[in-house]
Amino acid sequence: MKIGINGQRLLIQDPAGPERYTYNLINALAKLDRDNEYKIYFNGEPGKEYFSQLIYSNNSFKPVIVKSRVSWTQSGLAKELKRNPVDVFFTPVHTMPIYRNKKLKVVGMIHGLEYKFVSKSVSFIKKLMLGRPEEYLARKSHALIVPTIATKKEIIKRGWVGENDPKIYIVHEGVGQNFYKRDEAEVSAVRKKYNLGDKRYLLFVSTIQPRKNIPLMIQGYAEALKKNPDLSDTHLLIVGKKGWGAEESYNAPKKFGVEKNVLFPGFLPDEDLASLFSGAEAFISISLEEGFGLPLLEAMACETPALVSDIPAFKEVGGEFPLYVKPNDYEEIGNSIALIFHGGYKPERIYGAKLRAQEFTWDRTAQKTLEIIQQVAENA
Repeated sequence: MKIGINGQRLLIQDPAGPERYTYNLINALAKLDRDNEYKIYFNGEPGKEYFSQLIYSNNSFKPVIVKSRVSWTQSGLAKELKRNPVDVFFTPVHTMPIYRNKKLKVVGMIHGLEYKFVSKSVSFIKKLMLGRPEEYLARKSHALIVPTIATKKEIIKRGWVGENDPKIYIVHEGVGQNFYKRDEAEVSAVRKKYNLGDKRYLLFVSTIQPRKNIPLMIQGYAEALKKNPDLSDTHLLIVGKKGWGAEESYNAPKKFGVEKNVLFPGFLPDEDLASLFSGAEAFISISLEEGFGLPLLEAMACETPALVSDIPAFKEVGGEFPLYVKPNDYEEIGNSIALIFHGGYKPERIYGAKLRAQEFTWDRTAQKTLEIIQQVAENA
């Protein structure tokens, strides 16, 4: 069987959740499957060392460079799939070619429907297009993969897929093997690298954008410092690249009087994140909506307490182990932050979260995804 994978976003700088998902899935598939042939479609030339690591030196995986001056998906990729057809095309980036060979089977992946939080900041034309690629993929794909029950319910609620339609599958994402509790030397080294000294800190990890509710998270942190003077020497470390509409988040520390306590180091590599998780008092995310919640899972694997909003995706990933708060209640957030700094997060929760995180592996994600691809191919 010939399988094509949309790798359009693999080469972008500072990869976020969907890009990390695509990389880890391909890497796990390459370890698992040496029977099928794979084509990975790039919009640029991948480095030899990068590609070798990506495909785990599996010669069944080949790079295909697709160039296009207009729409990469609707022009360049569409032409490539017609000229050199595959049996099944898998796309993890919410889009697929409209014009394609009728025999082509498509498996789509929708990570979440957070696009609705973008609508306030875009032009009228772009606003009209928000959600259209996701809807088209949901309706026209032969199988649709989502990471959580929460995302499945949202898609069904919109009427894109019927409630009893068997084409939609829930396949959880995984946590990389490099995310585990690091020793004191590694934590000390990363503290020195980012000038944290010996101060205690909370850690947020994600792209900085309005959906992440960062201003209110900062307000909650400021409330904790106001009520607990002993926490005045702590930090809130906000790690992630700048997204759209980030200005309010960057201005929030000054607005709430904690500009000396809140740090924005930008995007950081995975090798540093595991150590930062390990040294943190807690991982914190008061996000308004998530499709999955990969940083939460990584924090759990690193034995880091977690303080997160009580949204469906976080509850599905974290189970009973994180400390949940209402994402619109800065006082509750502040009280919970103080509780964690004062030792109120019990060790049993940390251990339970670690065991739960071990259930989420990229090998399992790849195995289930391959089974879906094979099922789609067999139903040709």
